[in-house]
Amino acid sequence: MSPSSGDDFKYWAFISYSHSDGRWGDWLHATLETYRIPSRLIRNAKPAGSVPRRIFPVFRDREELASSSSLGGNITSALRQSRALVVICSPRAAASRWVGEEIKLYKSMGREDRVFCLIVDGEPNAAPDSGLLECFPKAALLRVDQRGELSNEPAEPVAADAREGKDGKRNALLKLIAGIVGVPYDELRQRERQRKIRQRIRLAALVAGVSLGAIAIYAAVADVGVNVPLSESIRTTLDRHELSVFRRVHSDAEIRKAAARLRGALLKVFRERLQDNWISAAPPEVSHTSEIWAHSQALFAIFRMPDYHDVQREFLPALETPFAASLEINEPHRRYRWIDLDGVEYDKSTPVLWIAAAQGAALAVPGLLEGDARATAIRHYEYVQELLKEYHPTNNGGWNMLPSQKDPSKHHLYSSALALLTLLQAHDASLPWEGSVERRDQLIRQTAQWLVDHFDPKGEPPGWRGISEDTLEIYDGLTIQIFAELLQTRQALPDFSIPPTMLQEIEKQLALFARRDLSFPVNGGEFLAQYTRFDGKEGSGRRLIKYLWYPWVIDCSVRWLQLAEREHLPKEQRVQVQRTLGHLVVDLGDEALNRAQKDYTFFASEDLYGLTAITSPGN
Repeated sequence: MSPSSGDDFKYWAFISYSHSDGRWGDWLHATLETYRIPSRLIRNAKPAGSVPRRIFPVFRDREELASSSSLGGNITSALRQSRALVVICSPRAAASRWVGEEIKLYKSMGREDRVFCLIVDGEPNAAPDSGLLECFPKAALLRVDQRGELSNEPAEPVAADAREGKDGKRNALLKLIAGIVGVPYDELRQRERQRKIRQRIRLAALVAGVSLGAIAIYAAVADVGVNVPLSESIRTTLDRHELSVFRRVHSDAEIRKAAARLRGALLKVFRERLQDNWISAAPPEVSHTSEIWAHSQALFAIFRMPDYHDVQREFLPALETPFAASLEINEPHRRYRWIDLDGVEYDKSTPVLWIAAAQGAALAVPGLLEGDARATAIRHYEYVQELLKEYHPTNNGGWNMLPSQKDPSKHHLYSSALALLTLLQAHDASLPWEGSVERRDQLIRQTAQWLVDHFDPKGEPPGWRGISEDTLEIYDGLTIQIFAELLQTRQALPDFSIPPTMLQEIEKQLALFARRDLSFPVNGGEFLAQYTRFDGKEGSGRRLIKYLWYPWVIDCSVRWLQLAEREHLPKEQRVQVQRTLGHLVVDLGDEALNRAQKDYTFFASEDLYGLTAITSPGN
């Protein structure tokens, strides 16, 4: 349902909440009604007039209904006249009968897609034995049937998380506004930053009293990123001559020095989490795991590091840990038992691909594996390649998340991207795949072309969406990862062609990351498919994966700059991407390191991989 459909709506939103959360209700009501939508979004709205200047009025129930048997007539009427329902979610709301009744009634009106949740306390989808308090009311987690009653069919709440360490109050508010009004969240966020920038520049403009000063301020406005007349021409000219003041460009030397320092610090993270030759998926204060995905992903990044051969030798025993005698089993299709974070046996393609990637990276390091050690590693590498045949049964370039899927053509986007990364690592190491380099290069071309064919040029921004997943949004982190891999494919196989429009989109998107910080949310999706498990039983496989953007923008920026150097692209284009690379490595590097030291290991692993693309100082 469009947020502007129909002319019978009186309210832009109805706020449903437990009266114990009245302070949040006061804040949200006042903030929504006083927020001014950026003029550009109003002007560009289609149809014209569908985006308001203000989200006014918003209905907030102030009545206590504890002694009532049903919702009051004014509540029912207000719900019918509201374009959206915003639910303030907390353990109090989850326990409130009336919050649940309001959600159920609103969904029964056919407006389930217009229910937006604001998490302020508790935990979403809390496990019964976790000790955490659920924040979502039951009605938010289930669909309604034709009679308007709750069914057993699960619903996926559209939620913004105002808790500290999550979206935060301001970002959560912008997410709600984007959903209520129907505008892109990223644009709201960028316009919010531009508003603040304009305010600072206006103050500076008041000080200028001469025409020369006015010209300089106008150039500064354009330089800082505000879209004023001729701003693009001004910024292009400044970048061509490297004269930008507000959009600093860090030098190659600064970037290489910072990257080397960060790589050294990230190595300490892996050393601290290495126990019994297993790199744990979690920080030491949480637990130690023998989980194959995080272990192999970390090793892949470690063996990709430039000029760290002595350190890499420390981790060689960990390379063989997945093939230890204690893990051997004698069952069809497999010889080793590999488990996930919950101690459940893995049957998904992703950890197996990370094992192959780690082995390929280690075999690529000159002099690291020799004699019997190298022969053993190659034997394991060939075994994993044989195992991976189960995950690309159609041989059309797409790879599957699960073996023996009921629909073998139901390919998984992330598995395909990870497969391409693994195959490219084999190419870097000059290693065969399934017995020949010809087969390796054939798989690289097929997989890369499959990814190109599934690119959505009409997305906002253009990119890749999940296939058979629980969301249809563009994955910006995975999009940048695939961009980087396609650039690497073009370098490895010069006859592989990336569409010109896609090359332009890579440059355009990379330049935008110069204005992003690490508070920007990470998105992802859950894949679902029916398959036959290793034990012969029928199963429904699912996996929720979060796609980081920070490390892959670093990797993609380096690869794009290499392309720009080879093809002698204009200096201003190179400066724009160099600005992004410097911002991420030099400006945000310590913040990213702090996150990697405290969070799960995949943050450190992917950050380290991104940084390995940058050569060491002096090279």
